[in-house]
Amino acid sequence: MTHNYEEKELYYSDGTVMYRGGVKKNDFGHDIYDGKGTLFDQDGELLFEGEFANHMKQGNGIMYLKGQMIYQGEFIQNKKQGNGILYKDGHIYYEGHFRNDLMDGYGILYYEEDLIAPFLELRAQYPHLDQPQYEGDFVHGMKKGKGKQYYPNGFLQYEGDFIWNHMQGAGKLYYAPETPSAEELASGVSTLQYEGYFFEDTKHGKGKIYSRLGVLEAEGQFKEDAMTGHGTLYYASGQACYIGELVNGEKHGRGDYFNENGKIIYSGEFINGERLRITPEIEREIEKLQQQLDNLVGLPNAKKELHNLINFIKIQSLRVDHGLTSFPITYHLVFSGNPGTGKTTVARIIGQIYKHLGVLSSGHFVETDRAGLVAGYVGQTALKVQEVVNKAKGGVLFIDEAYSLVNDKQDAFGKEAIDSLLKAMEDLRDDLVVIVAGYTELMEEFLLANPGFKSRFNHFVQFDNFSTEELYDIFAMLCKNNDYQYEEAFANHMRDQLHKIPIESIPNFSNGRYIRNLFEKLVTIQSNRLIQQNKITKQELMTFAEDDILLGITENLFDNTF
Repeated sequence: MTHNYEEKELYYSDGTVMYRGGVKKNDFGHDIYDGKGTLFDQDGELLFEGEFANHMKQGNGIMYLKGQMIYQGEFIQNKKQGNGILYKDGHIYYEGHFRNDLMDGYGILYYEEDLIAPFLELRAQYPHLDQPQYEGDFVHGMKKGKGKQYYPNGFLQYEGDFIWNHMQGAGKLYYAPETPSAEELASGVSTLQYEGYFFEDTKHGKGKIYSRLGVLEAEGQFKEDAMTGHGTLYYASGQACYIGELVNGEKHGRGDYFNENGKIIYSGEFINGERLRITPEIEREIEKLQQQLDNLVGLPNAKKELHNLINFIKIQSLRVDHGLTSFPITYHLVFSGNPGTGKTTVARIIGQIYKHLGVLSSGHFVETDRAGLVAGYVGQTALKVQEVVNKAKGGVLFIDEAYSLVNDKQDAFGKEAIDSLLKAMEDLRDDLVVIVAGYTELMEEFLLANPGFKSRFNHFVQFDNFSTEELYDIFAMLCKNNDYQYEEAFANHMRDQLHKIPIESIPNFSNGRYIRNLFEKLVTIQSNRLIQQNKITKQELMTFAEDDILLGITENLFDNTF
C-alpha cells in the first residue's frame, strides 16, 4: 500500500498526544490519519496501532482497551474485516474471518483459561486434545453453518449444523468421557450419544440415541431433548423391545412390546412407561359397563359375544404378566339384525370396555353411513373416508347399513370408499375398531361380495327381534327412566296389544324404535288429555291413564307405528 503522507503528532485540546504517525491534508486542509500510525486516548493509553487510509483504519492493525490488546488483524474502513484475532483478558478468544466488525466466515472460538485449567495436563500429554471451544462457520458474529464443538477437556462434543449460536439442524452429539479409555484418548472422540436433529441445543426431530457402550438404545421422534412421538426402544442385543408412542422417553400411548426373541408380548395401551393393566379400579369400571350391557333387555347373542371377548382379553393380559406371548385377534365386528335391536347402544358400550381393556386409546364412538363416506366426485371419496377415520381413531367407527356402500358392480364411488376404508383399517389396526351393521340378509350378501371386508371381520353378532315380553320390558324401562307410571289396567292393555303384533312376519320390524315411537305417541295423548284440566297435579303428570291407551287403540296406534 503506497501512501503520500508525513510523520506527525496530533493532540487533544488539553495537549495530550492523540495520534502519532502518517498524516495528510484532506480537501479542506485538515490533517487526517494516513499511513502507519498510533492512536491514544486522553489518558495516554494505547488505542490502536496499524495502518490508516483517509482517517480510517485500513489494512493491518492492533486494537487495545485499557492497555490490553483486544484485536489483531485486518481492517476495512474502520471495521474489522478479513482475517483477525480477538483477545479476552490477554488470551486468544477467536481467530478467523471478520466482516463488518463481526465474526463472519470460518473461525475458531477458544475457551477461557479457567474452564480448561483442570485439563491442561491432559491436553499437554495428548496434543490432539488441545482443542478450541468451537471451529466452523460464523454469520453476523454467531455460530451458523457447519461446525464442531468441543468439551473443555478437548474431546469432541458435537459436530453438525448450527444456527445463531445453537446446535440446530442435523448433527452428532458425543458423551463427555468420565474416565477416557486408551482408544478415546488416542482418537479424541468418545462414544456417540445421539445422531439426528436438534433445535436450540436440544434433541428435536428424528434421531437415534446410544448408550455409553455404543449400543443403539432408541430411535424415533424427539422433542425438547426427550423422545416424544413414535419411536422404537431396543434391548442391548439390538432386538426391538418396544415400537409405539412415547412421551418424555417413556412408553405412553399405543405400542407393541416384544420379548428378546422378537415375539410380540403385548399390543395395546401404555401409561407412564407401563402397559395398561387391569387394576382393581379398571376392573370396577369394566364391571359397571358389563352391568350396563346385562341390564339391556334381550340381546343374548350380543351379551355372550362381548363376555367372550372380555374374558379373552383378560386372559391374554395374564399371559403377558408371565412373559408369554399374547395371541392377536381382530376386534372388528359385524352386527346383523333389524333396526331398533340395540346395535348402536351395544357398540357404544363396547368402545368404552375396549378402552379400559387397553384395546383402544379413547373408546369414543363415531357413527356414519354411505352418505358420510361416499362423495359425488372422483377422488373426493378417499378424502371423505380419511376425515371420518381420523375422527374415529382411538375409538369405534360404527357404519350403519354398511351394505349400501356398494349399490352395484358399477358403483365406482362405493368401491373407492371400501378400498379407502380397508387401507385405514390396516394402517390403524392397533387403534381403531370398525363395526358394520345392517339387515341380516343384506349384510351376508355384502360380506360375500367383498372378500377384503370379510377377511377382517371374525366376530358376527346376530341381533334378533325382541319378543313381545321384551318389548313390554322396554316400554316399562322407558317409563321408569322418564318418570312415568301406570296402573295394572293400562299394563294389561299394553301386553294384549303387543302380543297381537306378528313380529316375525313384519318385514324390517323396528323393534325398540317401535316401542319408543309408541311411548312418544302415548305421551302426546296424555298431554292432550291433561291440558283440558284447570288444575294438574304432579301425580297426574306422571301417570298414564287407562283412557290414554284405549284412545291409542281406537286410533290404531299399535298398527301404525311399525
